[in-house]
Amino acid sequence: MDERDPAGDTPAEPEQPPQQKRRRLGPGLEINAIALMASTAITAVVGLGFWAIAGNALPVADVGRASAVITTATMISQLSGSNIGLLFSRVLPGAGERSRAVVLAGYGVAIAISLVLTGGFLLLFPTEELFDSAAERVLFPLLVITFCLFALQDWVLTGIRATTWIPVEQLLFAVAKLGLLAWFAFAMIDDAIVLAWTLPCVATVLIINPLLLARVLPRRGPAPEGAAPMPDRREMGKIFVGEYATGAVTFVIPLVVPLLILTQLGPEANAYYALPLLIAESGLGVLIWNISSSYMVEASHDSRQIGPLMSRTWRLSFLVGGLGVPVLYLMAPWLLSFLGESYVAEGTDVMRLLLLAIPFSIVSTMYINTSRVRNRMGRVVALQLLLAVLIIGLTAALLPTMGIVGAGWGYLIAEAVVALAVVIPLWRFMRANGVTLLRAPKPVAPVRAGAEEGSEIDPEATVRITAQPSRAGRART
Repeated sequence: MDERDPAGDTPAEPEQPPQQKRRRLGPGLEINAIALMASTAITAVVGLGFWAIAGNALPVADVGRASAVITTATMISQLSGSNIGLLFSRVLPGAGERSRAVVLAGYGVAIAISLVLTGGFLLLFPTEELFDSAAERVLFPLLVITFCLFALQDWVLTGIRATTWIPVEQLLFAVAKLGLLAWFAFAMIDDAIVLAWTLPCVATVLIINPLLLARVLPRRGPAPEGAAPMPDRREMGKIFVGEYATGAVTFVIPLVVPLLILTQLGPEANAYYALPLLIAESGLGVLIWNISSSYMVEASHDSRQIGPLMSRTWRLSFLVGGLGVPVLYLMAPWLLSFLGESYVAEGTDVMRLLLLAIPFSIVSTMYINTSRVRNRMGRVVALQLLLAVLIIGLTAALLPTMGIVGAGWGYLIAEAVVALAVVIPLWRFMRANGVTLLRAPKPVAPVRAGAEEGSEIDPEATVRITAQPSRAGRART
């Protein structure tokens, strides 16, 4: 009879012989994190410049319609493929020679989901104001698929440790769409904004994916020693369901909270909430997520190094958060003053509350991505569901008496509760793996995938984390 995981139903992998010499870690985690953060910065800065040019060069009605088309296509593409991308970052490190098959299968599933969701959107929602012609409605599913593949190829690059190419790709894409927008606006071409955004995206997909599928992925050799092994088809299906459930839950928060504010307080109040959230969560919060994602990829490549990798991730996360949170907290009124004095008066307190939630999110994100490396999907789905229920419930309860500040408090309290819920099991796992925050970690063997946090382990044994289903992580949008 198989030895069973005391926390689940997956077989525990037998212990491996002791390590003779602990391999020295390279700077891969920091390089990946910096590359992803650079990509985020490029996207944010160029996105702001793109819409600034569009707002000054084109009629307001054209800008409004085009932004609605792009935002809708982006949201559907994220719902279709973001969690498949997260799956790539976990599975590709151990896929080896099967990497191309894994990527093609993921692309196929993402395209199928995109078509289903886009078809449902076109059938169920009024789109007369969104599209000027029947041709635009027909081409809209292709736009969603393009956006989906554009995002997925970055996850493939992340999973095979080629993240340094992502900022290059994003920079070329950004320069191309800015140039095309200026040209199309000057020539008064119809749908200038959508075309300027879409054509570089199509070109990038048609250049990068053939290179990945025809040259890079087929040349990958066997999985490196220590990489989490590829799960079988049944277990892969379980992981995918867990990932998708997590993505669906996290997708609800940015949809429901603005709707609550809009219906209870009006559109102006929603503007005073949305822009501070954009600066705090989608700016600094995404940078923290990039660091933790890099940790997840590196740990999937060599699960024996999970302790040292976690130590480095903590330090880098709190370096970015420890500098970013107080700086943005103090600069909040000045930053919001660029939007107008009303934003300073109404949005400063909200932005500061959202910033104070970030240290708590570092703790929960670390637990989530550690659990994803260990493939404990059920717990993360439960955590994300708890976070969504708390944020939405507290926001609904506090808005009538506190206004949009209540939404900020709801977010802060929810993040703090989730962090407190995971801090003890996370600390036990860190202690068992020799994780330290102020000095180099001791060479302690990682906890095996089936072991409970804090369980005793043989310090002379190196145990590989198995790729069985269990947990998924947070997908920042």
